[in-house]
Amino acid sequence: MRFQVTLEEWGADLGMWASCRGLQVQFSAQEIREGGQYCEHTLLPDRVTFNTVTLERVMTKTDSPRLQEWLARVAAQWSGYEYENGVSGLYPGQDVTIRLFDHQGHVVTHWMLHNAFPKEWVGPDLDAQSASVAIERISFEHSGFLQHDADRSGGGAR
Repeated sequence: MRFQVTLEEWGADLGMWASCRGLQVQFSAQEIREGGQYCEHTLLPDRVTFNTVTLERVMTKTDSPRLQEWLARVAAQWSGYEYENGVSGLYPGQDVTIRLFDHQGHVVTHWMLHNAFPKEWVGPDLDAQSASVAIERISFEHSGFLQHDADRSGGGAR
């Protein structure tokens, strides 16, 4: 387990994770074609997009129940009324921090997924005849992880 995931607003620790995929940013540009210019073109910056981030790990006795508790809290706020004891108002999203550790347990770097929403949780495939371990996976949609994203939203440097 080399990645720790924490939720900033709720102060929840979702535990350690073995794999992290999707930390990717894409910079799009639009090509402008000018009449009479056949060898050159102009590129204008367009959108900056971020991929879905997916974390995966072996289910554990301590970390997996914490994740389920957090998912239940999100479900209760998702639209505010479908679930018993739902909290009024929509789920606002929150910052999710992923910390990368080296082999000695020191933090190498971290990424803060701004305004993150859970996209999907996938539980283990259960088969009594299999010798495989129980794996869980969670995916997050988010509005970015670059430092500048926090500055633009008024959150300041983090």
